[in-house]
Amino acid sequence: MNYSELEIASGNIYKTYFKFTFPNMIGLIAMSSVSLVDGYFVSNYVSSVALAAVNIIIPLITVVFGISIMLTIGAAVLIGTYLGEGKEERAAAVFTKVMITITAMSLFFTVICYIFSEEVSKLLGANDEIMVYAVPYLEMISLFFLFQALEYSLSVMIRTDGNPYLASTAVLFGAFLNFILDYLFIVKMNMGISGAALGTGLSFIASTFLILFHFFLKKGRLYLTSAIGKWREIIYAAYNGSSELLSEASVAVVAYLFNNIMVQSLGTYGVEAFTVINYALWATNMLCYAVGDSLVPLISINYGAVKYTRIQKILSLSRISVLFIGALVFALFTFIPEKIIATLLNPVTDKDAFDTALIFADYVKYAFLFIGLNIIFSSSFTAFQKPLHSVVVALSRGLVLPVAFIFIMPVFFEEKGIYAAVPLAEIVTIIIGFILWKNTYDIKKVMEK
Repeated sequence: MNYSELEIASGNIYKTYFKFTFPNMIGLIAMSSVSLVDGYFVSNYVSSVALAAVNIIIPLITVVFGISIMLTIGAAVLIGTYLGEGKEERAAAVFTKVMITITAMSLFFTVICYIFSEEVSKLLGANDEIMVYAVPYLEMISLFFLFQALEYSLSVMIRTDGNPYLASTAVLFGAFLNFILDYLFIVKMNMGISGAALGTGLSFIASTFLILFHFFLKKGRLYLTSAIGKWREIIYAAYNGSSELLSEASVAVVAYLFNNIMVQSLGTYGVEAFTVINYALWATNMLCYAVGDSLVPLISINYGAVKYTRIQKILSLSRISVLFIGALVFALFTFIPEKIIATLLNPVTDKDAFDTALIFADYVKYAFLFIGLNIIFSSSFTAFQKPLHSVVVALSRGLVLPVAFIFIMPVFFEEKGIYAAVPLAEIVTIIIGFILWKNTYDIKKVMEK
């Protein structure tokens, strides 16, 4: 199939953009809702300490998930370019190699986290009170790392292969199933925090098998092949997608630092307060990642097809989309922060954590205005196969600047300095991303056509 026949390279630009972005957004909202639903049931039917335990484990889950994102997005760029050039055999070879790699990686982390669950929980910052819940949660959720990785990776692959609706439908079904299973396991069967992890894991399995119908029914052009060629393409895919791992790892590192700072300075209720804010940051990141991930096939295929005008319009639409998302979340935390926080923390029984979360939200809300644009910078650089630029943006917003501000700002502004670290990192990264964008030859060539 020639690229001119592909909807991505020749269809109505607005229809194509929303066909790929909107289902992806719905899918990632569904993925985000899994953790939010877990948080709701755990906080309301187990305890707020159990909610803190989930937040303690989230950095590890984020890193494992981030590795699958790195491999998937890096490979999707290659696959999209090959499909745009009509090289379907090479696309299938990359697809096969990335599936093998993700499977091996996931199983490795499952073994380590299950056997050493107590040691890993302590390493993540759990104190004695939180350990009671963190260990069983990690043991159970680690059994499903493979299906979490495959659910995401396969959904990206079938979108690249022209079937975004099945990807979103499968993930939505998994999210709905997770809600039902959490209710059954936690509320009805009183399985506690292990029930939350089991419900989440089973929902990953269900979504994964639904997505596999795309390949069983041979709906697209990707397939598993024995002619996989050399493995250096996976090394390149990992390098090109490394910014996506860094973006995810940055969330994990910042969460890890905040968890430890809150435990040391405020105790368990400090972690409970940050958990609410971390959920909001994570959900907003996921929504904006939905737009950013959609750019990978849209830009890479059009770039391979030399359709520069289409790329310009796609980038404009993506910026408008993430600005809308950021403004909406900012408005929610400006006008109704109490109602948002109250979904996870009781303002009476969890008063200390609730009040701390309110103060935290008043500072962090400004980050929501910039998160999306920085993610668009990072994803666009990846799609243009400029991994170093993407890494700089990802490291700046998610690791170097937040960590620096977390340690520097409290010296001058005490506790308030900690709260301001994340929005300051996003603001400075915007400036860095803009400078790199304006001084990249390939991007200038595309944007000036």
